[in-house]
Amino acid sequence: MIAATLEFIKTDYTSHPVRHVAEVIGMLIGLAVAVVIAVTTPAPPLLGCYILWNVASVLLLCASYSRGSFGLMALYGGFLIIDSVGLIRTLMV
Repeated sequence: MIAATLEFIKTDYTSHPVRHVAEVIGMLIGLAVAVVIAVTTPAPPLLGCYILWNVASVLLLCASYSRGSFGLMALYGGFLIIDSVGLIRTLMV
C-alpha cells in the first residue's frame, strides 16, 4: 500500500507538477495554521490565520478544478466563502 501511494504521488507530480505543488503547499498552509491556533489558543492571530486559510483555499480550489474533482472544488469553494466571511468580520472589529 505504501509503494502504491508513493507511485501515485510520483505519477501525479510527473503528470501535473504545478497542480501537485499547489496541493502540497495548500495542505501545508492548512496544517501550519492549525498548529498556530493550537499553540496560541485562547487568542490566536485570526487575521493572519484567515489570510493563510484563504490562500490555501484558492490553491486547493484551483488544484481540484484542474483535477476535475467537483466534490473537492465545492468543499474548497465553501471553505473560501466561510473564511472570507471570517476575514471580513475580523477586519471590521
